[in-house]
Amino acid sequence: MSLILHLSDLHLGSPSPGQQDYEDKFGTGEDAGISDRDHLAHTLSALGSALRRDGRGLDAVVVSGDLTKGNQPDGYAELDDMLAQLRDCLPSPDRVLVVPGNHDVDREVHPGEPAKLKGFREAVRGKYRTPLLKGIDYGDSGLRNPRGFGKVDPVLDIGDAAIVGFNSSDWCWTEEGTTKTDWEEVVTSLRSGDDSEEAQTLRATLREELFWLRTKDIPKVDQGQLDALDALLDRAGMDIPVDEDPRLRVAVLHHPIGVVSSREEIKDFETITNLAAVRTFLYHRGFHLVLHGHKHNPFAGWDWLAPPRDDLDDLVPRRALVLGAPARFKIDQRICRLIEICPDDASPVAGAPRLRVVPIDGVEQGEALELEFDAPVKSLAQPFVNSGSHDTPWVVEAETADAAYQQLRDLRADGSSRAVVSVVEDPASARKLPSNYPAPGPASSLADLVEWWQNPRPEAIHSFSGPEFNHGERLYFGREDAVVRAVRALPSSKAIALLVWPDEAGDDEQEFPAFTMVQLQQRHVKHEVYLDVVGVFRKQDLDYWWPVNMAELEQIQRRALDAAHEGEGDEELRDAKAGRLISMTSIGAHENTIPQMAGTALDRAVDLRPQQVYYLAYLAAHPGPSTEAQWKAALKGIGDREGSGLLIPSIGIQRLVAAIEVHLEGSSSPRFRKLAREVTELRDEAARAERVLRGQDTPDPGDLDARGEELHGRVAKVESALRGVVREAAKGGSGDDG
Repeated sequence: MSLILHLSDLHLGSPSPGQQDYEDKFGTGEDAGISDRDHLAHTLSALGSALRRDGRGLDAVVVSGDLTKGNQPDGYAELDDMLAQLRDCLPSPDRVLVVPGNHDVDREVHPGEPAKLKGFREAVRGKYRTPLLKGIDYGDSGLRNPRGFGKVDPVLDIGDAAIVGFNSSDWCWTEEGTTKTDWEEVVTSLRSGDDSEEAQTLRATLREELFWLRTKDIPKVDQGQLDALDALLDRAGMDIPVDEDPRLRVAVLHHPIGVVSSREEIKDFETITNLAAVRTFLYHRGFHLVLHGHKHNPFAGWDWLAPPRDDLDDLVPRRALVLGAPARFKIDQRICRLIEICPDDASPVAGAPRLRVVPIDGVEQGEALELEFDAPVKSLAQPFVNSGSHDTPWVVEAETADAAYQQLRDLRADGSSRAVVSVVEDPASARKLPSNYPAPGPASSLADLVEWWQNPRPEAIHSFSGPEFNHGERLYFGREDAVVRAVRALPSSKAIALLVWPDEAGDDEQEFPAFTMVQLQQRHVKHEVYLDVVGVFRKQDLDYWWPVNMAELEQIQRRALDAAHEGEGDEELRDAKAGRLISMTSIGAHENTIPQMAGTALDRAVDLRPQQVYYLAYLAAHPGPSTEAQWKAALKGIGDREGSGLLIPSIGIQRLVAAIEVHLEGSSSPRFRKLAREVTELRDEAARAERVLRGQDTPDPGDLDARGEELHGRVAKVESALRGVVREAAKGGSGDDG
């Protein structure tokens, strides 16, 4: 959950009239007011205080150019003091990245010469990170210090983000080369022979005006810098595909990479001269976020990056978020921004980068600053359809289930329920719970949950609500395995398996699964055959149930592939590979609950490991080193709240009581008999809780809490009785059944 401060266009140094909040109409020359620099200092000080108040700090500071008003030494000298206004929230210098702007160059030095950025280099380099500088860090032959750069390294890795600095200002304020006209000769010939002060002033004025007419403010990131960065990024771990890298990739440069304002600007070289090369570099390196300055405009928008080409085949644009620095150093105007990576304590997920942008407005000296960390989270995943129209489905596609799930978790723009299509390219990734699955997660492993729901003859689910919601029973138990039957129908579009009976569909009083249909698809990619699985849901909870649903689709896919490899269906399927998992739901919801049928560990054991219940009873009658741990795991979660539900044991606790009674007949241990009574009391309390809660359409939170406390108390008594049994056995008492 890193926090980045983006500053730009500070224009430090002796303030010009436009940077002052007063007008000296009397010509006193006195400093009668405050300047933009003061507003910036006051706001940064307030920002530091606000961060400390919230228990936060900055993980990086980015300054995207124009430190000074005109390459002024006194402006560079003010930089350290300005950043120091953040006090202890300021990160270490190697986490401050500063790139030059067009106001930070020597206008009398040609591009590529070390002296072009001498003032910037002497003030910044050696303390803060900078981009590569031509003539110093790289030349025509490439990098000049390929083994490492230390603070010169333009790649700042802060764990969940990799921030890369670019120098787009080396060509700024470049005088045109030789022309057919010798302009110095023209100037000298003006009033030739006249050495009066007036003539000399006239010639000097003409010489200066000609200089400005022939000097161009050219933004450019030369190809040598891009080539040198290419080599450095490989060593910074950015040689892997962007969708496999959990870090947000951030580019920082002074000049924008496209249109950032509706204001028309007529000038030479309004955009980066080699913009296509820069945008192509950003595209191939998978940058998610571009931070720039220069325009003093709080621009925030999406840009689609793609290399220029004459053929659109296989061209997939990449979406990037572009943020321009506001740099309006006035009270109540936008001064800068905070960028929060992986908000809300979430873990970074490869293929699903996300951030929150927090605006910072100018404040008076001593005024408190309130930080808006409740701003919406933005997903930067690729590709991603998240329309503001309620009529438009959301579409999510990712290489892994982890990345797709994170995108789905971010689909909370307006709280409405939408149709959602989600595509996972790597089906094996659906076998484990996503890294940002809500805590606490399900009481069982994902594999157990899937096996439970895909069980052809489940007893535990029946104990809750009969066969209405079990998926395995509807797919596999009956006249024929519906998945195998669908395999036989391939490559036809009729390769479907239904989980809803005809007499259930359309009846709003019938109970049947939200998972309604499976369709198998045979897909060809060059010479390979892939088997895709599509699951259709009438409603789908995107918080808790989506990972379980996708894991079920993956198990169905494996079952279908096994059948195909053994000879079922089309001949082409003999060597088919696992393809995509696709989930389609007409109502994608964030219900924040695991339905009660997820069950307790005891109930799942009845279907998944039926011998475990009897083994628990045996361990109690014959205590050993693992007895308490095994029982604790079996009782874990009983009475816990999960959203709007409560984990209540059913058939599992009934079986455990019956199993203990078998050992009870031959036991003379009073402690074992006490354990049997406590387990029976737990069973009875579970039954009472079930009766109360099932009588309510929407369980009352107070009843849930009360029943949960009762169950927790009963579990504690069972565990206490069990400890007595174990201690008795350890002392050589009659803890077994003889």
